Amino acid sequence: MFSNNQKISVRQIGRLLILDLFGVGSLLLPGMLSRVAGPDGVFCILAALGMGLVYVWVLGKVLDQMQEDYYSYMKNRIGVIGSDLLMVFYLFLFLLTASFVLYQLTGLIRAWLLPEGGYPFVSFLLVLLAAYATVRGLEGRARIYEILFWLLFGPLLVMLLLAARNTNVDYWTPVFFTEPARFFRGTLWVFAFFLPVFFVLFLKPYCAKPQKLKGCAAKAMMIAAGALAVLYLILLGNFGTKALSALKRPAITLMSMVKLPGGFFARMDAFMTAIWFFSLFALMNTGVFYAGHILKELFHEKKTHYSLLAVLAGCYMIGQWFFGYGEAVELFASFLMRIALPALVVLPLLLWLLGCIQIKREKRRTPHE
Repeated sequence: MFSNNQKISVRQIGRLLILDLFGVGSLLLPGMLSRVAGPDGVFCILAALGMGLVYVWVLGKVLDQMQEDYYSYMKNRIGVIGSDLLMVFYLFLFLLTASFVLYQLTGLIRAWLLPEGGYPFVSFLLVLLAAYATVRGLEGRARIYEILFWLLFGPLLVMLLLAARNTNVDYWTPVFFTEPARFFRGTLWVFAFFLPVFFVLFLKPYCAKPQKLKGCAAKAMMIAAGALAVLYLILLGNFGTKALSALKRPAITLMSMVKLPGGFFARMDAFMTAIWFFSLFALMNTGVFYAGHILKELFHEKKTHYSLLAVLAGCYMIGQWFFGYGEAVELFASFLMRIALPALVVLPLLLWLLGCIQIKREKRRTPHE
């Protein structure tokens, strides 16, 4: 029998983080990087990894100071009103992230699995699935993805090895020709897709060994960045910069071109879509879970699920907004780069510095008491 103590292992957290970091980025980043940096896109990934590891170091310092959960930690640093305002910001970010991933996931299913399916109906089914997964709890989701992890990434590794045979390394050149401004923009884009690593701040109460969270987050980011760099090089070597820039979901297009020996699975693109389905759903479910958790905390909800219902309804409606409003994705990208990214970087740093100041003051008062 499995335990039911609302705790998950470090290994399970690591695998969830890898899926959160790799899923959306592997679908959208290759085309974005090829447009802005060409062959230098792989160096954007490496530079973003360096920034990400520094960011994980800051998150680790915050985790070291946290005694309970992140909400209580913020209350001790900036008071109830300030912490509530920050929780509203996090709620808005989680909800927008889940809605954007719902939009991408619905588009993926309609493009490769159910071309005749209506967008509202497919989205509604995904929201119902997210509701079920959230009610079942974090433990159940962690166990499922622990089992699915190698079932998903094993076939992906095989397909990438087969695709590597057709790689034209000439497409990897010339390098170091990208303008600094464009290279920096590409690096920021990659770093923005690595931001789900900040979920570890909310995961501490659920982790069986919270002292290992920082190392787990760093390892997950390095694995995700390495997989993304390999995928980018293979895509670039198969399509070239111009063709890669024009493709909407180049990773899945590549899967449709790979032929297995013996002619098995003629529609490998449909089969391999499962990898991105589960990866995207993991991130969507994470957003729904934490948005519902924050809403519960703000309204002091105990045993009911009204907060979760509100989050699911909001996720569905915002997802429809992404689908129906042509500029919605650009607005979300602008919010992510101009507001969310600076806030997610600066807030943990400020909270950690405030914590250092408070700890020093307490040490100075202690001898006189």
